[in-house]
Amino acid sequence: MTAHQSHASEHRFDSRQLASQWQRLHVLDCESLPEDPAVLEGWALFHAGDFEKAELAGLAAGRAGASLANRAATAYAALVESSEKSRLDLFQNIHARASAHVTDEPGNPNAWFWQGYALWRYSQGIHVARALAQGLGTQIRAALEQALQLAPGHVYAHLALGGFDAEVIDKVGPLVGAMTYGARAEAARWHFREALRMAPDSAAAMIGYADALVTLEGEARLTEATQLYEQAACITARDAVEGLWVDLARAGLAL
Repeated sequence: MTAHQSHASEHRFDSRQLASQWQRLHVLDCESLPEDPAVLEGWALFHAGDFEKAELAGLAAGRAGASLANRAATAYAALVESSEKSRLDLFQNIHARASAHVTDEPGNPNAWFWQGYALWRYSQGIHVARALAQGLGTQIRAALEQALQLAPGHVYAHLALGGFDAEVIDKVGPLVGAMTYGARAEAARWHFREALRMAPDSAAAMIGYADALVTLEGEARLTEATQLYEQAACITARDAVEGLWVDLARAGLAL
């Protein structure tokens, strides 16, 4: 993949700066501060927006760098890559790596999270209804729920599970969604409220909730969704990744 560099000059971190800001930068994924200096350097590259080098650093570090490699590749796939085929290939690779990580470290919430998240984004690419027919829905839910069981404060897992529930209901209806896939609108809204409670200034959380509101309730919630996009567009980004979410909000408002 080709690294995205448009925000790199705005967000540079050395190891000491990154360690001091770690909790603020990782409020969404509950990732622990790495002990390996090479992995910490890789995270610095990630937060600066150099996703390709960050992924390579994570892969070079083995299991200790698994979450770094998967988050860097996911950020590129979700926020930068324009080719749908390339995006799907990336999510398949991330899912495979995360599945291996789950086998190695079943107590690591991010091993489960990246497994479920990558499969969810892959399912979006092949259409959720088709993915449900292939049995992927059960796998997505199991992985995301396991991540939350291990880390109840995992904001990204709340966002993903809420978004997944909203899309299932949209595709198969509330009755089949609840009975067959365990997807309930109130549960989806609860996940988003939890995410925003824990990360009230997150552009990703605002955009995720806005999109789910429209998916679940249509034009009735369009005003509220627009307000969330407006809030996200005004965020002062913590790092290059959040800068891309802010750009996404601004692009959405410009449509």
